[in-house]
Amino acid sequence: MYNVLFICTANICRTPIAVSILQKLINDDGLQDRIVVESAGTWAVPGQCAAPFSEQVILENGYPFVDHESRPIDLSTMNRADLVLCMSIEHRYDLTNIFPHFRDKIFTLREFQQNNLKGSRSVLDPFGMKVEKYRETFELIRSEVERIWPTIKSRSQLQKVS
Repeated sequence: MYNVLFICTANICRTPIAVSILQKLINDDGLQDRIVVESAGTWAVPGQCAAPFSEQVILENGYPFVDHESRPIDLSTMNRADLVLCMSIEHRYDLTNIFPHFRDKIFTLREFQQNNLKGSRSVLDPFGMKVEKYRETFELIRSEVERIWPTIKSRSQLQKVS
């Protein structure tokens, strides 16, 4: 199984959105036996539900909401991951310092497979903002996940089925 891990701060706003989007792509292409998607947070409190506005924008865009409980990043989760996609450069920096031996598989979502990135390398954290910011965040994450989907599919073909 090819394991994609999304990272944000509390694991309640951006990562549930990313997981729902990628899981729909996986399901639509029938690749549930080849790709698994997980998420964690750099400062997550275990067991928290997704932010209500995150769930709202996922559902209003026609994506299935994937049951979610926040969890902090740990060595076991990093070991399982083949690709780690952070929502911000700060997350990437933190993970590469805590887990330097995994440096080669840690990227920001916006940097991964991007040669000429214009603008921010981070996805804005909408926590505490109005639903409109969550909608903007959803659109950015959807655009980025759809952009990298062919690469994820291709990499999953190289993995042995477990």
